[in-house]
Parts: sequence; C-alpha cells; structure tokens
Amino acid sequence: MANTMFGSKIANPYSEALLQLGLNLYLKEDNADTQVFFQIIFDMENLLTILKLTPILENYLSNPLVLDKDKKKVLDKCLTKKTSSTTKKFLMLLVDKKRIGFIKIITQTFLNKAYDFVCLKFVQVYSASKLNKDQKSQLIEKLKLSLGPEFTTSKVYYPKINVTFLIDKEILGGFIIKVDSKIIDLSLRGELECLAKQMEINLF
Repeated sequence: MANTMFGSKIANPYSEALLQLGLNLYLKEDNADTQVFFQIIFDMENLLTILKLTPILENYLSNPLVLDKDKKKVLDKCLTKKTSSTTKKFLMLLVDKKRIGFIKIITQTFLNKAYDFVCLKFVQVYSASKLNKDQKSQLIEKLKLSLGPEFTTSKVYYPKINVTFLIDKEILGGFIIKVDSKIIDLSLRGELECLAKQMEINLF
C-alpha cells in the first residue's frame, strides 16, 4: 500500500506535466498541433500495452545498475515511427530524472487524466443474453446522453465511450453497467434483490 501511495505521489506531477504540455498544443488553432495531443495519448497507450505484456521491461528500467544510456536505447526500440517527439523527450527526461522506474504508473495516470479531458469513458455492459447490432447501437446512444455533454470555458466536449458487451447469465434480465468505478444495476436480479431487502427475505 505504501509503495502504491509513493508511486502515485511520484506519478501525479509528471503525468500532469505531460498532460499540460499536450493541452497547450491541443488548444492552439493549428490542426497539426492538435493532432500531437492525440498522438501522445496513442503513444502512451502503446507503451502501457508493452509494459503489461512484458513485465521484464519494467524491471529492467527500474534496475539502478543498468546505465541510463542503455535504458534509453531499450525505450527507443519500444517506440514506433509515429511516436511524437514530445513523447520521446518526456520518456528520456524520466530516465535522466531517475523516475523511469515509475513509468507504468505514470503512463496509467496520464491516460486517466487525458481520458477525462476528452470525455472518453470505458463502459462495460453486462446482459443476460447477446444483444444484436441495433440493440447495441441504441444502448450506446442512450449512454452518450446520460454521460454528457460536458462543458469547459472555451469548448464543448462531447463524451466518447468505448463499450464492451459481456454476458452474465446470473442477472436474469436487463443490464448491469459499469462506468469507471461506478456500477449502475438495471437488472431484473438487482430489482428482485432490492425488493427482497425491503421485505427482509433472502431469495438467493
């Protein structure tokens, strides 16, 4: 727990610095600068995927016995040709500042902040049976309405949602929707359990 709290304390200022750097570009009138912000997000998503698939990479970057120049070489190999120069400079800075060992939590923290800014929500929808294409489309539109729009002082950002549809036979009917850490229970089972609590009866 202590390590997690320490990691979060380290990650916040660095992730915030990268976010502000990206936002400064995003809010410019030049469309090319605007696209850099989204490229940084793509860069960090790709990096996080690599870190999750190859835990040995994080251990290597965290090893104080490994020379900084070797860490930079390995990082450079992990990046694609499309990786923005801003992302590269940021990662090399983390090496110089001896903070590259916290790369995973810094990356995840940055992405959480960036997703909040662009109103990108990751939603999981659990249903008792598979939904058809029309049902999914209708549900996605209703979710968009219920999650936004959100307003800022200069622009209006409409929510973008990434929906994953899953099957859960135990919910009987209806849906259970998970948005971030929130759970919206619209299932028949949920209604029955709520009714049972009111009647002080254990149905299951």
